[in-house]
Amino acid sequence: MQWEEEMCIVSGNNRAVDGKPPKTVVELWCRTRSGHSVTLLVDGLRPYLVVAEPGSPRPASESAAGLDYLRGMDEVVEITSIGDKWTHLGEKPHWKIEVRQPYEIRRLRKRIQDAWVVTSADILFVQRLLLDCDLGPHILARGEVLWAGERAPLEARDEQTSDRAIAAGRIADVGGVGIYPTDMVVSCTLDNLAKTEPFRTPFVTFSFDLETSIQSNRILCAAAVIDRGGERSEHTFRGEEGDIMEGLTSLVRLEDPDIITGYNIDNFDLPRMEERTDVLAGRSKMEAAALYGWGRVPMLQSENKRLFPTRQQNRVWRIPGRIPLDAWWQVHTSTLRPQRETLSYVSKLLWPEDEDKHKLDIDASQMDREWAERPDEVLEYCVRDTVLPLDILGRLQSVARKEALASVSMTTVETASAGTTSQWIDSLVIRLADRSNVAVPTTNSGPRRRDQIAGGYVHEVDAGISPWVVVLDFKSMYPSIMIANNICPTTLVRDDSTDDSYNVSPTTHTSYRSKDERIGLVPHLLEQLMQSRDKHKAALTAARDAGDEAEAFLQDQMQYAVKILMNSFYGVFASSFYRFTHPDIGASITEWARHNIRDIIAQVESDGHKVVYSDTDSIFVRAPVDKQAPINRPDEGEEGLDEWERAKRETLQFGER
Repeated sequence: MQWEEEMCIVSGNNRAVDGKPPKTVVELWCRTRSGHSVTLLVDGLRPYLVVAEPGSPRPASESAAGLDYLRGMDEVVEITSIGDKWTHLGEKPHWKIEVRQPYEIRRLRKRIQDAWVVTSADILFVQRLLLDCDLGPHILARGEVLWAGERAPLEARDEQTSDRAIAAGRIADVGGVGIYPTDMVVSCTLDNLAKTEPFRTPFVTFSFDLETSIQSNRILCAAAVIDRGGERSEHTFRGEEGDIMEGLTSLVRLEDPDIITGYNIDNFDLPRMEERTDVLAGRSKMEAAALYGWGRVPMLQSENKRLFPTRQQNRVWRIPGRIPLDAWWQVHTSTLRPQRETLSYVSKLLWPEDEDKHKLDIDASQMDREWAERPDEVLEYCVRDTVLPLDILGRLQSVARKEALASVSMTTVETASAGTTSQWIDSLVIRLADRSNVAVPTTNSGPRRRDQIAGGYVHEVDAGISPWVVVLDFKSMYPSIMIANNICPTTLVRDDSTDDSYNVSPTTHTSYRSKDERIGLVPHLLEQLMQSRDKHKAALTAARDAGDEAEAFLQDQMQYAVKILMNSFYGVFASSFYRFTHPDIGASITEWARHNIRDIIAQVESDGHKVVYSDTDSIFVRAPVDKQAPINRPDEGEEGLDEWERAKRETLQFGER
């Protein structure tokens, strides 16, 4: 049965399928626009890397012997010439080396890296699919329905798709494994995927909280709330510890959430579930899966490695197919910046007048006594602590912002949520490099520390109060500098050549080729992003004028996501590890920034105006108004109001000039 719908990619993985020939199937866990969860099994992409001969460019015909050697390797399936690509040594012939499985790429790269320059060789296979098909998180997919559960659309259900045994066999035939805990399992090829316009996805969120013994670490009770498109259901668990954990796990697998949240789950609830699973299940993986098998994969022995949440580097947890989104971390990284980050303090800060959104009066430091004396109140307290994280995520617009960032950076929502800025930028830079025939180097694996780059200019400030100050702030200063001077690894002049057309940095005299000679990848992308943000801002204004709040919300999230992404470019390209960077790039950006700020300060001061302060991309200037004008606005009818209004008007006019 064929089925088609728009959907958002939550996260993805890949499965190696042995056979003749072997193949790799991509698993995409999605939520459709109408609210159904889908496991999309995508066939048709073969893993590969790209190679070129080292040294200066030579004709492709001279590489025949080396290519024959590559063809004789067990991992290699096919070799294809893909023409000339740009490298810092000039344009050179490149070849695409297709291999049997993704895990063989790293091994092959090590075997041949002394004889060949290896590129495009460290890109995750799921990301490779998005790059090669030019897809973002929002897609239109058409495919064959292999399994349809009770929540699947009626038109997708028939005798074959609803029978678990038949469905499991059909899923195995296309390279999947068992019945995934989603509403539907659909098989498709690359040709059945297309990019679609962003929309607000009705994600399902699972918020949970544990109350545990101070004395023994045992879980005393738990609560969970399922938010499905704004409709919430509360669930409580008490009794034997194993029954509590099995109840939570059954709820996760039944309700199939995309996002798992709570308050401080990264540092407490998830580690405690892991610890208690080890205590109760010991070495039995299937017993452990019943207690903590939250991964979006079938509950099978073969899937043991993917059933459990695992902690990654930088405090990030990974649950295959789902996104852990700690509400505490969202508060910590938000502009809210509370004095304290406890749930009690944050809830009162956000909703000072709403008692229903404040924590209940339970002494968590005496939880064993509280549980023994008043268990019902403790359970109510636990439920409240599952509702508040959902409200916090909604107030901070955390989920919507992750989805918007995924849409702008063209990644999965999981990458936008838990990935790094270099992964977001990689998604855009690599696909532009591929379209522009630029070789994609691997991530730098050498030492991460190097001489510190001089930062932005800071103007010394005098002690005291300066009244009537105008603040001049540069719009996207670092991105603007990168655009204006065509700063990019592909335009960096790496030899001693000089030319009047070069853009030369003021201090170190680092040179970049002009746009007339070659437009850099980075300036090209930044210009596109600036235009995109202006478009979203215009659409936001139009939606507000039309009273379309849903569209206004979407456009506001999109323009904010573009801003975040643009501001990330400098940090990534000033790093020591990014694949496209060079030590001179970050330094020359800040050079131009300091030069520009100092130049404007000199102009302002030459006109007789005092610069009070300056920091990186802003200048504080004393306005030439009457020094006797009141600083604070007098009330209506009070003496000095006319003078204050005049000073305000003159200050604004001065700022505009």
